[in-house]
Amino acid sequence: MANGRCKPGQIATLPRRTFLSSLIALSAYPMLSTWLRGQDLETLPVEEDFESHRITSADPTGGNDDFRDLKPGGTLLLADIQGPGRIVHFRDNITSKEPHHLQYHVLRMYWDGEREPSVEAPVGDFFGVGFGFTEKFSSALICIDHQPGKPTDSAAFGAARNCYIPMPFARAARVTLTNEGKESSQHWFEVNYRTYPTAPAHQLYFHAQYRQGTPPPEGPYLILDAEGRGHLLGCVLSVKNNDGGWWGEGDEILFIDGKHAIQGTGSEDYFSESYGLHPGCFPYFGVPLLKEPFTTAYRWHVPDPVTFRKSLRFLIEQGKGVPPFRSGNYYYSVAYWYQTEPHALFPKLPGTEARVTWGEAT
Repeated sequence: MANGRCKPGQIATLPRRTFLSSLIALSAYPMLSTWLRGQDLETLPVEEDFESHRITSADPTGGNDDFRDLKPGGTLLLADIQGPGRIVHFRDNITSKEPHHLQYHVLRMYWDGEREPSVEAPVGDFFGVGFGFTEKFSSALICIDHQPGKPTDSAAFGAARNCYIPMPFARAARVTLTNEGKESSQHWFEVNYRTYPTAPAHQLYFHAQYRQGTPPPEGPYLILDAEGRGHLLGCVLSVKNNDGGWWGEGDEILFIDGKHAIQGTGSEDYFSESYGLHPGCFPYFGVPLLKEPFTTAYRWHVPDPVTFRKSLRFLIEQGKGVPPFRSGNYYYSVAYWYQTEPHALFPKLPGTEARVTWGEAT
């Protein structure tokens, strides 16, 4: 049962030479994992060759109205940055009494002037918890400070959502938040970023994509279908268990560059657990929500990025994990990865009512 008592993890240090090479090309392929394991204390005084910046919702008059209103149908521009640079921290606090507001607000990110977003997901799912719920948890990449209200209250508000995923760009970055609900919301936000004299070499671009199946079609549930060169950073999977019993015998399956390269041994195994899933949060895996019939689990491929040169197709078997892989369960996911541009066109984001059909399932 989810109680929000997740344990923050220790982060290991790394040798000075490894850190310095990571500092030069933090998001370069494949240096991301070395950075996120932590930095050695001896390297903290090393001279940095970037400028630090912060965008916030601070009251321009100097008062304490440090938020922005977002009306229904409106879009809030969180950041519009000229590069080269890198977003290193993003925080948003949403205040809204509207049920499902975390599923009604859509986060989008665009790199280097692209027209189609590289990030598109409901804000709640992007920050690691499905169903529009809020749970306290701590991981290496995403954290939520507390769990207000009841564990399954989709109208709970007041938690701070923090993302530490590095997001590099060569020329420009644009981050927006759109309110697709019927009530206004308020946002206290912060975007911390760096700018560089020249873009670091070999940069890959951050991507995040939302998908759902309510229920999925027959066959393994598709989490990601990417084209280009890059590596998988991780995923968040939320399942509403409509069938009852244990739903997680399904294996993860990865096709790398068109070849069946990885076959897992079960859903709980993929999320680094055993004999089912258990509530708790760790640097690279965890289960922030486990309150039947609702489950959310995450895994970050930081020490073990899954690299691809041409394409990556990432699936997980649904139901009881046996052919033909069919169930009445509802699946919701966000895949996170880095890759070269251009990226494959994202599937059309489900409409607001489709994103909350879990509330009608029996």
